Amino acid sequence: MTKFIGARVKRIEDPRFLRGETSYVEGMQLPRMLHVAYVRSPHAHARLRGIDARAALALPGVRRVFTGAELADVLRPLGLPFRADVFPPAVYKCPKWPALAVGKARYVGEAVAAVVAESRYLAEDGAELVEVDWEPLGAVVEPEDAIAPGAPLVHEELGTNLTLDVSGSGGDVERAFRDAALVVRERFRTNRHHAVPMEGRATLAAVDPDGNVTIWTSSQMPHFVRTRIADLMGYPEQKIRVVSPDVGGGFGLKNYVIAEEVLACHFARVLRAPVKWVEDRREHLLNAYHSRDAIADVEMAFAADGTLLGARMDVLGDSGAYSTDPWPSTFEPLQLALALPGPYKLRNYAWHVRAACTNKAAIGTYRGVGLPGAAWMHEQMMELAAQRLRMDPADLRRKNMIRPDEFPYTTVNGLEYDSGSSSDAMDKALAMADYRGFRARQAAARRQGRYLGIGIGNYIEMTTFGSRFLAPMGVEHGAYEAASVRFNPNGGVELCVGTHSHGQGHHTTYAQMVADQIGVDPADVRFLQGDTQGTPYGWGTWGSRSVVSGGGAVIGAARKVREKILRVAAHLLEVSPGDLDIVDGQVRVRGVPGRAVSVREVARAAVFAPWKLPPGEDPGLEAVQYYDPPPVVYSNATHVAEVEVDVESGAIAIRRFVVVEDCGTVINPTIVAGQVVGGVAAGIGTALLEHLVYDESGQLVTTSFMDYLTPTAAVVPPVELDHIETPSPLSVIGMKGTGEGGAIGAPAALAAAVADALAPFGAKVTSLPLAPERVWRLAHPRDAFSG
Repeated sequence: MTKFIGARVKRIEDPRFLRGETSYVEGMQLPRMLHVAYVRSPHAHARLRGIDARAALALPGVRRVFTGAELADVLRPLGLPFRADVFPPAVYKCPKWPALAVGKARYVGEAVAAVVAESRYLAEDGAELVEVDWEPLGAVVEPEDAIAPGAPLVHEELGTNLTLDVSGSGGDVERAFRDAALVVRERFRTNRHHAVPMEGRATLAAVDPDGNVTIWTSSQMPHFVRTRIADLMGYPEQKIRVVSPDVGGGFGLKNYVIAEEVLACHFARVLRAPVKWVEDRREHLLNAYHSRDAIADVEMAFAADGTLLGARMDVLGDSGAYSTDPWPSTFEPLQLALALPGPYKLRNYAWHVRAACTNKAAIGTYRGVGLPGAAWMHEQMMELAAQRLRMDPADLRRKNMIRPDEFPYTTVNGLEYDSGSSSDAMDKALAMADYRGFRARQAAARRQGRYLGIGIGNYIEMTTFGSRFLAPMGVEHGAYEAASVRFNPNGGVELCVGTHSHGQGHHTTYAQMVADQIGVDPADVRFLQGDTQGTPYGWGTWGSRSVVSGGGAVIGAARKVREKILRVAAHLLEVSPGDLDIVDGQVRVRGVPGRAVSVREVARAAVFAPWKLPPGEDPGLEAVQYYDPPPVVYSNATHVAEVEVDVESGAIAIRRFVVVEDCGTVINPTIVAGQVVGGVAAGIGTALLEHLVYDESGQLVTTSFMDYLTPTAAVVPPVELDHIETPSPLSVIGMKGTGEGGAIGAPAALAAAVADALAPFGAKVTSLPLAPERVWRLAHPRDAFSG
């Protein structure tokens, strides 16, 4: 019997991408289509005293100019509340986010008016002619300034810029620090950066004569977008269809409903014509949701033998001007605090999380959501403690790491780690990287005036996030998944899913699952996704959830179809279903060679010739499965980076990068490798390059790829990858997520490697990215100039 799960099946979806036969929103054209350009605020904080659109409306080809004031009573503001009361006592305030600014603008790039014209060029020209009477106000750019007494209020109606204030603890933290032989304290700052997908956000809306709205949008979760558009417009959901076609990258950024989607639908209804908006890259960097950006004070207490006794963490997150929908902008700092224990046995821990509104773009989710920062921080603290205790950094980690025989493991925060292999993964990765031999190579290089460093990045990744995890966390929406498997009369198979693949290879992975259950070839499975009209309601792709949530639904639906195949085949062959196996497209009688019927014949009987079915069996050969996955399943990995630092230029060269990944049962090793390597590339950007910089007045100064740098092929090294498979006892066939892991471990490993290379200079890596200037300062602490 062919077994496809675990096999390196070639990606089925790739040929049309390679041939350029894809369908992105930007390339779509409809008759009579209009285009939108937005008038965006040049000020970080300014009152809107008036908008004069007369010159724009006089421009031939401009059809309409919309302002926030006229839409305020038509479209509800964005922002789903987050129930912070699950961590009592807690403060949480959710600012209202109008589709177009009303009263004042709160960050550079906020849309204050929309110009709809017969071409994008005319719309842009019209937008330049709109005159806005501004009254500039004082801006708050740093979160510490935002919560200081007397700071300008971003939202006067909230009465404060502090939008989240919540604490938690477990164990006896005071005693842990009182008994400690060593306490390590550091302040960390995560860099504000961007998902930067190949394709920016884009949307096209059209209305038919019956008032049905279809919107094509670059989204990771089309069903949720439809529900929220209906809510925000006050329009019947059954009259809205959302199609998410090919998506050129998401990484969490397209995991929301955005104002431009709602506005496109509204404009199309008002103007009775299709309306399209595609953001340019400057608009994207200014206005699409940013990520990370938190200040964290971390303390760790150790015994003299290196045992981790306790930890404290105080986090202040910069949420930007608004809270994103549905994932609140406060999610990032909260996840950062909850994830600090990582793979280590930490029994005493106290954390305090605050978040502040500032006059900057809103913070959203991006690959890892808090975990990259947490991994970097707990690994850097391990490095610093090892130096002070004169221990090998790997030995200190190993001493405190949760061993495989200690799973399932309940963390101090109450998280239930289902299974894992953290210590085994680290040992395997260190062996692959020749960790034992590195110190000799490092010493030899230093004698030559060269500075090599090696760094370890261990983490445990939260994946899947079922409804039973999100609701107690204060997020009130579902997280189940759905899939349908359907045969047609000629034996062809259609698979419809609620998740959305935008690079992850779902067509191939899910087809492998179906094939193993019902005996077809993966290439024969037609795959449908991204259309709310033709797929069952699902929650899209985010949180490394698809293989567990979506895969669980796919396997469940395929198993139901398999059971019916066996019943129908048993009737045709006049045997018991228990005597049958499905092997290579044939339903065979076990132990009787040559006695068989093809799956294609069974499908023909079930769908086209119901008189051949057993008495009482309904026609058709299809099934739908709704699957609410476990609350969380946990993957783990170790990243080991070897770098060389040029202390005169601050340049960093990555000499080797090793990953040992454990994502449970591996469906397709090639696809898992692609996810890991892609994540490592993103993590390299976090560690070395990417930083969205605002000046003191709230102006973003990194608004193009000339000054916002992303990793290129010249920077990303070959990744040496190996696997450990520790199946989850909670998920279907033991699967765990892996989509975000590479981005979580890479910054920690690279930061540790650079600190190790620059250990002779007493370097500590507590701020990212490690741009050449910052690295030079680490290597020249006495010569580094201020500023």
